[in-house]
Amino acid sequence: MRFRRSDSRVRSEEKKWRPCARRGPSRRGVFAAALILWVGASLAVWPQQAPSQRPQPQPRGEEAGDVVALTSELVVLDVTVVDRRNHVVADLEKDRFVVYENGVRQEIAFFSREEAPVSLGLVLDTSGSMRRKLSRVIAAAKSLMRQSHPEDEYFLVAFKGEAELLEDFTQDVALIHEALDNLIASGQTALLDAIYLSVEHAQKHGKHRRKAIVIITDGEERNSYYTREQVLERLRGSDVQVYAVGFTEGLGEAAIFRQTESRRLGGQEKKARKLLEELARESGGRAFFPQSLDELDTIATTIARELRTQYAIGYYPSHPERDGSWRTVRVEVLSDKERGPLTARTRAGYYALKKGAPAKSPSR
Repeated sequence: MRFRRSDSRVRSEEKKWRPCARRGPSRRGVFAAALILWVGASLAVWPQQAPSQRPQPQPRGEEAGDVVALTSELVVLDVTVVDRRNHVVADLEKDRFVVYENGVRQEIAFFSREEAPVSLGLVLDTSGSMRRKLSRVIAAAKSLMRQSHPEDEYFLVAFKGEAELLEDFTQDVALIHEALDNLIASGQTALLDAIYLSVEHAQKHGKHRRKAIVIITDGEERNSYYTREQVLERLRGSDVQVYAVGFTEGLGEAAIFRQTESRRLGGQEKKARKLLEELARESGGRAFFPQSLDELDTIATTIARELRTQYAIGYYPSHPERDGSWRTVRVEVLSDKERGPLTARTRAGYYALKKGAPAKSPSR
């Protein structure tokens, strides 16, 4: 499958999938197609509105770890808690959390800290500027999969001048490994297109409620159809978390200036970092900016641990109107004498459903 920009940027807002014959009987290989564009669309995330009766959600059995019986009015947040050293804290009880929507405290109706499977997209920059880093990036992606939940499913996207879906959602890690081993770095960087289309793919086709993408890039943007604002808006209309690894050091500088011990961030590097940090913050994920390739294994371990040890916190909004408005969300954690101040990370908010819009069923 191939994510492609429209041939006409002016004429069409819609892209269609174009099927391509497979190279073999397995799911290996590249499928060429174009993806539907809904440029600037305001997509509501589930779930927001409360009817007159509120059935209590029950956790799924341990065989899968997903949350089930989540009614369409329940807002569920995936929350990561870290201490002042950025170490994950995974043993807190419900009474340690306080949730606010639009500044108003909400009553927590559902709480779980079980490990849950994730629908995870690996989104790798294979542009020419990543050539020397690619082998280590591939090794880090494999390390991440080794440390994940046994029920996780994956898809793989490589991007340069355009974003390409090399392997669709699968639990067969061998297929992802094979596609990773065939990656070649060349060309320019359609970073924003890759993020937009990968978030959309995870949201639409991931079978687990918890969804995420891990993007590894040098942060350079040269060839995208989508804008930063469109990417952020698409992310806000989804429940996909973004973990970004940015090798942005020295971006836009001449090579002679890149090795100095003390330096200021250039304009291009600042822009790249700001984008990746914004994506992570809006989605409740995290951005990393390694100084060397040696940090990749540690980062992969950190991401795997965070994805495994998140809390699921649900509440029925005290403002249940279906007005299509943006609702800001904040989660606080009561301080801990032994560990000191704790920080909770979750998505920045969600869009309420509009009146008359069909309720969206939560993912399995």
